[in-house]
Formats: sequence, C-alpha cells, structure tokens
Amino acid sequence: MLRFWLSAFVGMLLAVPARAETIQLVYEPVENPPRYYGATAKVPVDKPGATIDVFREVARRLNVTLKFDRVPWKRGLFMVETGEADGIFHASFKKERTAYAVYPTLADGKTPDQTRAVFFQSYSFFARREAGVSFDGRKLLGAGGRAVAVTRGYSVIGELKALDIPFEEERTQALNLEKLDKGRVAAYAELDNMIAPYLAENGGTYGGIVRLRPAISEKAYYLLFSKKFYKNKTTLADAFWNEIRVINRSPLIGRILDGYR
Repeated sequence: MLRFWLSAFVGMLLAVPARAETIQLVYEPVENPPRYYGATAKVPVDKPGATIDVFREVARRLNVTLKFDRVPWKRGLFMVETGEADGIFHASFKKERTAYAVYPTLADGKTPDQTRAVFFQSYSFFARREAGVSFDGRKLLGAGGRAVAVTRGYSVIGELKALDIPFEEERTQALNLEKLDKGRVAAYAELDNMIAPYLAENGGTYGGIVRLRPAISEKAYYLLFSKKFYKNKTTLADAFWNEIRVINRSPLIGRILDGYR
C-alpha cells in the first residue's frame, strides 16, 4: 500500500507542468525606433518595438518567461553588475563590461560574435544647420574648441576621447538636444535611431538640427547577460543568443520590422 501511494505521489508531481524559467531584462525608458518605443517605465502594450518582439519570439521557442524593467542606462548596467537583473540591451562591446557581464563570443571566448548581435546601429554628430559645423571622419570642424554633448554612460564617449574632442555628459537625450538647440554645445554625439523621433522631418519639435556625415562609427549591439546568470544558465543564455541569430537570418525579421514602418 505504501508503495502504491508513493507511486501515485510521484505521478502527480510529474503531471504538474514545470514552471518556465524567468529571465529579467532591463532597457532604457527612451525611444530607439524601431527597436523599442515608449519613454516611461512601462512597456507599451501595442507595438513595443522590434527587439521586444524578437525576444518574445525567442522566449516562446525556448519556453521561458521574460520580465522587462525600464531604467536609465547606467542604472541598468549596475543592476547587471550586481546580479539584480539577468541581462541588458542594447549593449555595444566595451572590454570593461566583461568584468561583470558576458557577450556572445566566438570559439576563443573573447571575440564578440557579431552574428549573434541583436542588430547594428550608427553613432553620428548632430549640429544646428546654421552653425557651420562639419565632421571629416577625424576632426570636428567649426566647433571652435567647444564641447559636444553626449548621453551619460554611452560607449561613444571612448571614441570622443580617442578623437580628442571635449564633451559634456547629460542624463537624457532631451537634455542634450535642448543644450544643442540653445547653442550651448557645438554638436551632439548620439545614436541615429535615438535622435530620429525628435527631428522635425520625423514629426519632432527640432527643426534646425541636422545629422553630419560621415558617421562616427557603426557598431554591433548585443543582449548582454550578467556573469551570475551566465554561470548558472550557460546553456539557456547560449540558446537565447543562437535564436536571435536564427531569427535575424530568417524572413521573420523582415515581417517584424515591416510592422513598424
């Protein structure tokens, strides 16, 4: 009889569906069209962005649950560093981040695997049309030694240092655009997609700001996992990155992006 009840109990346990693994991801409460939308702590219910759609499809395929939190970029990096969050996006490669987080890498375990990046995007200088500022790929001409604006914690800061261009950091794109619009800085170095919604040509309020060419750089942007999460869930993390690559190489990514055009 005891054996019967033990067998029945084990059978009941096996019949209960396993709880899906939950991955907590953080990203900024600013817009980066078409990758994500909304400028509050909430994830939009309708059309949250192409990256959110891709990640949700990956989660469906891997039978995991995603929890999204929207926090300022530097706060998000801190949450990953302390293990409070499992991952953050979109992160370009910076060697110092590998002290506390993990990128998808090639077989050498060091070189970022760009085939498993979420996408690529460019940094450019933006300036007032009448300011006479230009960029030749190495020097910011017409700046008169004045600083350029940059969003705090963004990777382009390293490139500005390498180019020996002085800069001033602000917390948000809106604050930087206000400084540029009022002529308090010579230019503003920012991700193209981050600025696009603010420009008049896209329905924004800033009519006299233009993008300078060439771009400062184009980079791969990744889903970055915390070292804690990667150590405990290596197989899951690798599978997540692999599915991002599969989707990016399939017709599905085109359909997802078309939904935001």
